Amino acid sequence: MRTWTPDPHLLLGEFEVETPVRDTNAYFMTDNNTVVTVQVGTTAALRCQVFDVAEHETVSWIRRRDHHIITVGANTYSNDERFQVTFSEKTQDWTLHVRYAQTHDAGIYECQLSAHPPMGVFTTLNVIEAVAEIGGGPERYVQIGSSVQLTCTLKHFTEPPTYVFWFHAEHMVNYDSNNRITVVNSVGESELRISQVTKADSGNYTCQPANARPASVSLHIITGETPAAMQRASATEVQYRLSMALISSLVALIAL
Repeated sequence: MRTWTPDPHLLLGEFEVETPVRDTNAYFMTDNNTVVTVQVGTTAALRCQVFDVAEHETVSWIRRRDHHIITVGANTYSNDERFQVTFSEKTQDWTLHVRYAQTHDAGIYECQLSAHPPMGVFTTLNVIEAVAEIGGGPERYVQIGSSVQLTCTLKHFTEPPTYVFWFHAEHMVNYDSNNRITVVNSVGESELRISQVTKADSGNYTCQPANARPASVSLHIITGETPAAMQRASATEVQYRLSMALISSLVALIAL
């Protein structure tokens, strides 16, 4: 149907262009402006449920930041093999899968129906980076012969990691034959326990969960002497206490 647009100079008043009538029976069941959050390395599933799509109409997925057409119908038009679309005839759901999601995949995606004019819904994809954190600071000092427990807390996970590996330097200790070392995993945490530590247990320990940024700590085994780092910390504490005492004395003098 051809639309006639009058010459504005011939009009005596304001005119409005009529909104084209959308010639389709299709309708979306997926809410507009939905948000999907996944962590790095996992698969994101962006759903688009649309009913009564005519034979001459197609459903496409478009990345809005660069208007890149990712899929048209069941066909993928992207060189990135991580993108794939699946269709469920039962639920009329066109789902865009983004495998091994990365932070640069975040953004707005549009599921568009090729009606006239086109219609669609938007989905915002958030991709977060999970991290590990070992409590107690980057340096730990333990007396020889005692026991130590390193606790690795998992943060920003959208789903539990498939594994959490512990390394002593470059050596993985999860399945070590050394019966003094045990690893205990629970929801959101992993604990490395070492009993009766020896000098050989000193060094760098790393907690490496799946699809997450690792965390490390340096373990120092001492034999009664006070490490230089601990001496510096003690000296700093003494200086702090003296400074606070001096400030308190000055305040008291001023108040007299």
